[in-house]
Amino acid sequence: MKHTYKVTGMTCMGCSSFVERALNDLEGVTKAAVDLEKAEAQIEMTEHIPIETLQKEIGTHYHLHTSTEEAQQHKEASKKK
Repeated sequence: MKHTYKVTGMTCMGCSSFVERALNDLEGVTKAAVDLEKAEAQIEMTEHIPIETLQKEIGTHYHLHTSTEEAQQHKEASKKK
């Protein structure tokens, strides 16, 4: 199965490479591809992996979101801090 998530917090190719590597290292992920320009990750997995598990793998600097609207809300909330 394939899922696409929005990713916030990435600012450079190093960021997207880190996220992609971390996701590819996760058990159950068959392929992960991260697009910095689109700010999204396409993840192919053998069975559904909860977003919380994926988030834990990439750490606290980057955030996965199931929708563009959710990602935008997170960006706006981060600016207010």
